[in-house]
Parts: sequence; C-alpha cells; structure tokens
Amino acid sequence: MRHTASLLALVSAAIVSALPAPANEARQVDCCAILQDVFPDKVNYPGTSRFSQETDAYWSSSCTLSPNCYFTPDVTAEVATAVGLLSANECRFSVRAGGHHSSVGAAGNIGGVTIAMTNFKRRDIDPVNNIASIGPGNRFHEVYSATDVYHKVGVLGRYAQVGTGLLLGAGLSYLNNPEGLSVDNVVAHEVVLANGTVVIASADSHPDLHKALKGGGNNFGVVTRYDIKIFDYPETVLGGLVTYGEEAMPFYDDLAYHYHVDAAVNDKLTHILPQWGFNGATGQRESFTPFLYLSNQPQLPPSLQPWVDVPWVHNTIRNTSALAPLSFENHDGYFNGDAQQQRTITIFADRELFREISERFHAFAQSWVHIEGFYALHCKMPITPFMVQKGIENGGNVLGLEGIEETLSIQYFGVTAKNLEDSEALFAAHDEFVESIRQLAQERGRLHRYIMWNYSAFNQPVIGSYGAENIQFLQEVAAAYDPNGVFQNLVGGQKLPL
Repeated sequence: MRHTASLLALVSAAIVSALPAPANEARQVDCCAILQDVFPDKVNYPGTSRFSQETDAYWSSSCTLSPNCYFTPDVTAEVATAVGLLSANECRFSVRAGGHHSSVGAAGNIGGVTIAMTNFKRRDIDPVNNIASIGPGNRFHEVYSATDVYHKVGVLGRYAQVGTGLLLGAGLSYLNNPEGLSVDNVVAHEVVLANGTVVIASADSHPDLHKALKGGGNNFGVVTRYDIKIFDYPETVLGGLVTYGEEAMPFYDDLAYHYHVDAAVNDKLTHILPQWGFNGATGQRESFTPFLYLSNQPQLPPSLQPWVDVPWVHNTIRNTSALAPLSFENHDGYFNGDAQQQRTITIFADRELFREISERFHAFAQSWVHIEGFYALHCKMPITPFMVQKGIENGGNVLGLEGIEETLSIQYFGVTAKNLEDSEALFAAHDEFVESIRQLAQERGRLHRYIMWNYSAFNQPVIGSYGAENIQFLQEVAAAYDPNGVFQNLVGGQKLPL
C-alpha cells in the first residue's frame, strides 16, 4: 500500500511516545543483518513476496508500517536467540501474532524488526486434562476446528480471523458468562524473556509473571505458547447470526440492557454480542448479532426470545455440532486493508445511557458519509460480577475489576475508511467523540475507570486504568524479568506508566 510522506509522518507521530528513536539508520539496517547472519532464510526484506505477505496480514492499513525486515521464526529457540540478539544490540522490534488490532505501533514499527509469529501453529489438544496448547500464530477458527473434534471449546474470540493477542488483554468470548474472561482461562504461558531465556509461567512456576500476563500485554516477553482450559459442550448447541435493519433499532438498546442485567447474569449458558453498525454507503444502521446457547435444545430460552420477537432481516440460528463454522459466519464481510480505529470506555449498565450513547454515535456517524468506505460500529458487551469472581478463583488478573457489584458494559466504538488518506481527520474526530462520551458517563456517575486493552486506541491509558496497586505490581514484575527495560523501551504498544 502506498504511503505518502505526510501519512508516514502522521503514523510516526502516533507511535513516537512508545518507540525510541534509533541511534542512526545504519544501526536499524544492521539489526536485520545481525539476524540474517544467524537465520539467513528467515529474514525478509522489502521487495520479497514474504515481506508483502506479512505486511498484508494486518487488519488495519494504519498498522501496516515500514519495518526494515520481518523475522519469521518456526520454533521457540529461534525466537529466544533473536530476542537475545535484538536486546543486546538495542534494536527496536515488534511482535505480531494475528495483527487484528487497530492500535498503531502495537504490533509493528517503522525502521526496525518485526517478529512475525505466523508459523507458530501448534494446536495440541489434551481431552483428558482439558487443556489446549496453542501457538500465537493461530487464528481462532483454527483452534475451534481443533477442539470441535472433541466437542470442547476454549474461552476464545468469536471471529474466525482474530488472533491470540486477545489472550494478553482481557478476552470476550462465547463462554464469558459461565467461565469468565479469556485471560483467566490461560493456565500457562511459555515466554521468551528479554535476555533470551525461556520460562513457563503458571500458578506453580513464576506465578507473578503468569498473573502479569493476564492483562499486562507485551510488556514482559514474547509468548510462544498458551496452555488454555477447554470445556465440554453438548452434542449440539444453538448458534448463528441474526441480521437486523433500521426497523429493529428502536428496540436494540433495551434488548442489550436486558441482556447485560438479566440473561448474562441469570442464564449463563447464553451469549449475545450486542452491536450495530452504520453503513455510509446506504446511510442505514444494521446489525449482525452473534448468538450462542450452550445447550442441546431446539429453540432459544425465554431469556433470549425477545431478540427474535423484534423485526429481523435474516436468522441463521440452528442446532450445530461445531463452533468453527460460527466463527466464519461472524467474520463474513470483514477483511484486511481498510483504515480502522477502535476506542473503548467502560460504564455501568444503564438503560437510558445506552440509548443516549447510541443516539449520539448515530449522529456522529451520519456526519462522515462523505468518506469512501465509511463504516461505524458500536458494541455493548457485559462483564458481570460473576465473571470477575471467576478470575479471582483462577488466580487473579491485573485488570482491577474486583469489587464490582453490578454489571459493567464495555462500550466499543469503531470507525473505518477505505483510504488511509481519509483517516487523519476521521480518527481525530473519533477520538474527540469518544472522549465526549467518557465525560458524559462520568457526569452521570456511571463511568468505570477500566479501559479494555483489546479494543483500545494507542493513546488510551489502558494500564493506567488498572489502579495503583496493579500498576505497582506490574512495574515490579517488569523490573524482575526485564531489568534493562527492553520491552518498555524497544517494543511498542501499551506501556507501563512511569
């Protein structure tokens, strides 16, 4: 994709706070050469087909930056050697798993090395101990396909092409209501530390690092394997996608509110992802809402029936024996290459505030129909007190959600433009809009401080939202495992507060 000088300047400015300036350009080129001396067939430069393939793997064009090379390892030992070399030579580098994030600099850089975990496709299923060992190069449809064979499922993302970075942030999933967040269902991480050593972090080995990785992101090392819990599901479940048009929009926020405070709390086998989008091409709102009911039943339970009593356009809910096809169905129509920005805040579930936020986002979206390929997406996703308690039972995380007494709602706001050239003004306005919603929620006394990593923008203070105690804990873990600050100073993304 062609990037003008002004756009590269914009992108550079966006990530300058997270990426140190190189000593000189020659040093950055040398970093690739250092790796090539050891791995001559795994370093890929601009102009090669593999470089193009790795660049095209990013979901958002705003994240397809200009590293000097991609390093494409096959095994953990190669990652360990590379990280040790990059650290010792003070080389800027990034790590990309699925690349399905819109936060500029989270998994890429300008003028450095990007370690692409594309080849880490391990999917080992232990149906006796209910553990799946998965590599960070997997997309979730691949993991679903592996676990479907055993009628088991992990607490994974719902969309086929989303990758494992979700497992370091928080993780919303079909199984959240009964099992909690994705991070709380990782039982072990294989981690390459800054000095090139490899450790297994679990409740029994390096438990501080294990806990830090449950929300602490890429601040401590490179995860080369996740061991996750998997759970049985019935011979068939009810799942599918319900498409709604403008006719359903007057009812949608009430349905979303009731899901937050009723079904998600009292009928834990249910799952819905409440969302609607505004299509700039049609000037209309629409919704493609994923459903799952983890029970071998012929129809939806009463708690979900109101969702199909309102006008809908298309309904694929059916009994199915596999979840991988659902992930593809959810993902249909989403593709790489557009300019994307995600932002998020967290509020306490509130019917009137739900309605007002939707009204305001709809009005905002209508003002951008002149942008080619414009789309706006808004989701409302619950985190219940039970989900938080499951995290505590599983050893705790660093998100700072303990003590909530009512359901939270993760408010997702996303905007899309076909052309990167249109993104500067759109993204700035989007930032301003979401800040106005944050202030509105704060004025109403319904704002929670938490900012979910998985849906954040580069300039949202994610880790700062975890609370002072968790910030101090993360800083202590970073000092213990990365005393030279490699992952704070040489690797981009959401960094620990100073």
